[in-house]
Amino acid sequence: MKQIPQPSRLFSAWLGRRRDASACAPIGVDFAAHGLNMLQLEAGPDGPLLRAAVSRPYPVERAALLANPRALRAFVDQALASAPFAGRRVVAALAPGDVRILPLTIQVAGGQGEAAAVARAAREQLGDGAAEHVIDYYHVRTADAGPEKQVLVAAAPHDKVVGYLDSLCGAGLDPVALDIGPAAIARLLAAMHQDDYEQSVLLINFGQARSYLTVIWGRRLMLDREIEFGEEQLVGKLAQALALPPEVALALLREHGVGGGGQDGASDVGRTIREILYPEFAALAEELVRTQIYVASRTRGSTLSRVYLNGSAARYADIQSRIGALVNLPVGILDPLAAFGQAPGFAAGPELSRGIALAAGLALREEDNG
Repeated sequence: MKQIPQPSRLFSAWLGRRRDASACAPIGVDFAAHGLNMLQLEAGPDGPLLRAAVSRPYPVERAALLANPRALRAFVDQALASAPFAGRRVVAALAPGDVRILPLTIQVAGGQGEAAAVARAAREQLGDGAAEHVIDYYHVRTADAGPEKQVLVAAAPHDKVVGYLDSLCGAGLDPVALDIGPAAIARLLAAMHQDDYEQSVLLINFGQARSYLTVIWGRRLMLDREIEFGEEQLVGKLAQALALPPEVALALLREHGVGGGGQDGASDVGRTIREILYPEFAALAEELVRTQIYVASRTRGSTLSRVYLNGSAARYADIQSRIGALVNLPVGILDPLAAFGQAPGFAAGPELSRGIALAAGLALREEDNG
């Protein structure tokens, strides 16, 4: 990740630390919406090995826990003690709500540095509040080699960054880098497809209120954008149509799914759910078509090779076949642990794979260059 000299150098102060060659690899730490996920790797002869991983629900709400240093320290200590973690050095990510991702096209004029061009473009997007933000950027891979460059700018309010770092330090952790979710997820997907360098891969990360589409091309992040599709939307539509409490509608979705790719063999309840949610999945299909067109435009005609699913709706029994019918591509549930071998002395249980993706991507970060 590149650091922009202005409007803030705070990330540089943390990301510019010298790496201690004798220290263990940092732990990827994800304070997710409902629980803490941590993962640590170690070097192996054929690639990184999984040294330790844990996923633990919060004892109280996330905001309350982060605001209580003593309770947070005790909770983190218990999590670290539950698996063979080494050290307390961490790579962490800001909460998605605290970061704006801005896809920008920049043109570097003669005598102007790239970082200055990005900073100028970011200020134009953020307006008067730009000076109150920490801003970094990532190159987006493209087949075009012209004067214009595609970048993803990450902008976070200065006070949010400082507050999060204070919480990490208050928990007895040593932050060696901050990162953003899209970059970490792209890093994980690249590790899973390191032999398919010219392939484009899409991850649909289902959230509660919004979902995110992340595309990598080879080992480079190409696209990350938010769409209006989430579990709350599906639950609300089903609850309204059937006059059910939201918790009952959610239970129906998890038991019967969303209708799969066809109706043959589906139960009456499954067919009803499919019909009710048809407009939501039609809108999702349009978003996926736009994504495929964008990928083709940036890669001179290359297409997506496969789709991964992650997050809340990925738990639905027939979600793979339903999405597969929309994109006509191989679709699978993301298994972040598939990218690594396991170090001796630690056996990861199947329950870890559900929410550990971001922590795995964070653990893969190379401190010196991101």
